[in-house]
Amino acid sequence: MIDDSFQCIDPACPDAVTMPYHDHPNEKRGDKVFTPAWAARDMIDRFKPAGRVLEPCKGSGVFMGLLPAGTEWCEIDEGRDFFKWTKHVDWVVSNPPYSLTRKWFRHSYEVATNLLYLVPLRNVFSGFGFVREIHDFGGIVEIRLYGTGGSIGFPMGNAVGAFHIRAGYRGKTQFSFAENPSQQKNGVGR
Repeated sequence: MIDDSFQCIDPACPDAVTMPYHDHPNEKRGDKVFTPAWAARDMIDRFKPAGRVLEPCKGSGVFMGLLPAGTEWCEIDEGRDFFKWTKHVDWVVSNPPYSLTRKWFRHSYEVATNLLYLVPLRNVFSGFGFVREIHDFGGIVEIRLYGTGGSIGFPMGNAVGAFHIRAGYRGKTQFSFAENPSQQKNGVGR
C-alpha cells in the first residue's frame, strides 16, 4: 500500500535540486541532491520494496510517499542519524550522500537485507575493496541506469544508477535502463 498522505517538504522535490552545504560532520558540498520524482517512482515500481522499509536520508521526502505505509526514516537535519539506526529492516531505499557512499553501504549491510540506492556508478566501481565488500555481503541483483548526473539534474556528469544489493545473493547481475519522461518528450532518449 502506498502512503499518499506524505507530502514533500521542498516544493521543488519533483525535480533534482542540490541543497546548500550544511556544517554536519563528514558532509561535503553536493551531498544533498534530491531525486527527481520520476526516478524515485521508477525505482519503487521496478524493485517493489516490501516488508519493513527504511528511508535512511529522506531529504524532501520524494521516496516516502511511494514506499509502503509505515516506512521508517532517518534524516540528519531532523536529528535522526542513520549511523545510529540499529533495528533490522527488509529494505533500505534512498539516494545517500555521495561522499559517504562506502560508509553508508557498510552500515546498511548491518541493518538491512536489501539495499536500493541511487548513486554514481563510479562511487561503487572505482575501488576493488568496495566491490569485494558487496560480494562478501551478497551481490548486486540489478543496476538500473538513469543516465548521467547532468541529464537528470544532478551536479555531476557521471553515470547514475539504482543498485539493488541483496544479502547472500549469488546470481547474475541484471542491467536495465530507465527512460526520463522529459527526454522522451523532447526526443532526447535513446
